[in-house]
Formats: sequence, C-alpha cells, structure tokens
Amino acid sequence: MKFISVSALSCALVAVSGLCIRDTTSAITLGQLNKAIPARASDSSCSSVSTPDECAPNSRAVAAINSAIAKYGVTQRGEIVALISLMAYESANWQYNINHFPGRPGQGTRAMLMYNFIEQYAQSLYPSEATKVLAAGASTDAQNNVRALVLGDNDSFGSAFWYLVNKASAYHGKGDKLRSGNADDFKDYIVNGVGAGWDDSRHSIWETVNGAI
Repeated sequence: MKFISVSALSCALVAVSGLCIRDTTSAITLGQLNKAIPARASDSSCSSVSTPDECAPNSRAVAAINSAIAKYGVTQRGEIVALISLMAYESANWQYNINHFPGRPGQGTRAMLMYNFIEQYAQSLYPSEATKVLAAGASTDAQNNVRALVLGDNDSFGSAFWYLVNKASAYHGKGDKLRSGNADDFKDYIVNGVGAGWDDSRHSIWETVNGAI
C-alpha cells in the first residue's frame, strides 16, 4: 500500500486556492547534498579546479547550509531546494566564491551577490569592520575588502538565505511561492525575486537538487 504524506494531502485539498502546506526540514544530510551536487561529493574534488582556494567540498558546504537554515529560519523544503540550486549555479558547484567573469569588484559569495547587496550583508554581520573599510572610500580595493568580510563558509553559503529573508521576503514563508517540487516557482524567484536571467541549466540543476533533498 502506498501512503500519502500529510503535507501532500494538504496540498491536494487546498490546490483550488493555489495555497499549499509545504514540507519542512531543519537540516539536510551530507548524503543528500552529495546526491544534489555530485561534483563536490569527494573532498579531493577541489584539487582539480582552477580556483582550489575558493572551492568547497560538500563536507564543508553541508555544515554551512545547515547553519544558515537555522540562523535565518528557512525550513520550507521548496525554499531550501531553490537556494541550493541558485548557489550551485552561481558558484559552479561551489568552485567560485568571487566573481571572475567578468570580474566585477565586490561581487561574490556562493550566491554571487552584486556589490550593493554584499555591502548591506557585510554591514548587517560586521558593522564595525565594514564601516572601517568603507571609510577609505568606494574604490575597487574597498569593495573587494568589504566582500572579503563575508567569504567564510557560513557567511558565503548563508548569503542566499539572507537575501531571501531580507531582500525577497515576498517569496519567504508564503503558501503560493517556492512551493515544494514546483519548478515554475523556482523560475519566478530567479527572474523576479533575484532579477537574474533564466536558462535551461538552471532548471537542470534545480531538478537534480529537488530529486536529492
């Protein structure tokens, strides 16, 4: 006999209204992340990339992602899948921590936040340090130094969670946004919540992550 989960049944019962009680989780496992991002399943996988100092294997990423889940209260499965998919795309499976193409000053973290958001993020986490750096002016060096404040694993992997909660709150905790297993919701978030371009590779990454988490 096949059992239907309570959350799945709830979704079916309220489908007419477009609302859905979604699956929630308090953490993901290393096994799930290895299935979602197989390129970083091995701790030695970063040794073969062009930026090994920026690269992080899943064994490091999973702890940082779980820290962000707890810190920002992002526990709905659809949101977690979306944020991991976004970061995997932007960082080329955790290979990059700063923008190399075209190399914009100050852009980075696993979510590749643009500098204006990097500055806000750094000021929210390290106000004194960020203020000191910014006092030197808005030079390229200053922007890169502000970015450097948030490149540690917890902050870098946490950036996508911070953005969702603080800059795209219309998509956080809503019954009709980023629903579990809904690819169209993910596309809507990327295009309208993040303001980024859409392509088939984003969808492919989302499908893999959605099947693993």
